[in-house]
Amino acid sequence: MYFPYLRARQFELITLRDLAGEGALQGKITPVIEPVKESFNNLNLAHKIFLENDYYLYLIVNPFEGDVAGDNNYFLDYISGLEDSKYFPAFHYSDNSDYINSKMEEYELQDCMLICLDNFSNEEGFKNLCQNPKVSHIMLLEPNKYRSLDRFIKGLEKFYIRLDDPFEKQQKNADFLKIAEHKFTEEHLFYSEDRYNGFADFTVLPREYSDGGSTPRAVVVHLTYLDEQKDRQIWIRHFTSETNDSISNVQGKFAEAAEKAIKFCDKLQLDNSAIAELRNYYISHKYPGLGTVKKISIKNHLLMVSNFLD
Repeated sequence: MYFPYLRARQFELITLRDLAGEGALQGKITPVIEPVKESFNNLNLAHKIFLENDYYLYLIVNPFEGDVAGDNNYFLDYISGLEDSKYFPAFHYSDNSDYINSKMEEYELQDCMLICLDNFSNEEGFKNLCQNPKVSHIMLLEPNKYRSLDRFIKGLEKFYIRLDDPFEKQQKNADFLKIAEHKFTEEHLFYSEDRYNGFADFTVLPREYSDGGSTPRAVVVHLTYLDEQKDRQIWIRHFTSETNDSISNVQGKFAEAAEKAIKFCDKLQLDNSAIAELRNYYISHKYPGLGTVKKISIKNHLLMVSNFLD
C-alpha cells in the first residue's frame, strides 16, 4: 500500500480527482493531503469526486504549512461537517499529545493517522499516543533514524507506514540539466519484508513547501519509471529545457522539455494517461502552465506505482 504525501493545492487535488475518476487508485493508493489554503473550494470539488467513486483519503487537520497552520479546530470542523466524509483525520505529532488526545475525544474520532516528521523530541509521548485505540495508522519519516521507536511501533497491531524523501531538490530548475537519470526509491520492493504495512514519499515534489512561484527560467518534466533492467527499482529522469538564459518564451521551454520526455517514453514504450496528456500538449504546441506540468509528473508517478502494486 502506498500513501503519497501531498499538499492540497489545486494541481495536486486535480491529479487525485482525475485518478479517482479513472479508478486508478482504489485499493492500492491512499493519499495523505496537507491543506494549505483557508478556502474549502478545492477540497469540496475533490470530495465530490471521491464521494462518487467511494474513495477515501487522509486529511491532515493540524497542518504545519499554509494559511491555517497549527493545532486548531478549523479542519476538524470541516471534516465533521461533511456528509458521508471521505476524509479520515490525520494529525501531525510535534510533542502535542494533549491536543491530539483531546481532539480525538471531543470529535469522537476513529481510524486516525499519526504523522511523525522530524520536529519532535518527546518519544515517550509519541509512544503513548500510538497506543490510543482511536489511532489505526502511524507514519514515521525515515524510521532508520529512530531505531527504538521503529521497533516499538512494529510491536503494535497498527498499520505502520515508512515515509521517505527521495526527491533531490535543486536550487533552480536549470540545475536539473546536469543530473542524469538516477535511482529514486526501492521502498516499494522491500517495505513489506522490512515489516512495514505501507510506504510513502512526497512524490516527485520537494518536501519543503513553497507557495506560489514566478515565471521559470527553465521548465522541467520529472518522470519516474520502473527500470526492468534493475530489478524493478523506481528511477527518475529530469527532462529540462535548454534555452534557460531568461524568462521569455516559456512555451518554447516547455516544448524542449516535453520533446525530450516524449522521445524517452516512446523508446521505453511507457504510456499512461499522464504521458498521453503531456503528448497532447506537445503536439498541440500549448504550454499548460507550471501547475499542470507538476500535475503530469505527479500523475505519472502515482500511475506507475499503482501499476506496480497491481
